[in-house]
Amino acid sequence: MLETSKDLLYVVIAFCVLWLTVFICWAMYYMISMLRTMHHITSGVREKLDLVDKILKLVKDKLEKGSNHMAVIADSVIKLVGLAMEKQQKKAAGKKQKR
Repeated sequence: MLETSKDLLYVVIAFCVLWLTVFICWAMYYMISMLRTMHHITSGVREKLDLVDKILKLVKDKLEKGSNHMAVIADSVIKLVGLAMEKQQKKAAGKKQKR
């Protein structure tokens, strides 16, 4: 079986190559497993960021529409206050003329 020391060297080298191959396969398995986990995490984060982006866009649209409505309401209130002040001035002017 082992006739020379060269044969023993080949057996040892074969054994080392076998263990090196096992180690490389084991390391590749764990690296692939970590990369897969990172992919799941990043896709989850991406989904959450998309959801946050949609919510922010919705809030922005609501605020823009609300600000448009608030501008109309504010203009109406300013006009109503102006009319009320005119009526008070007319009443005050009418009372001064009666005296």
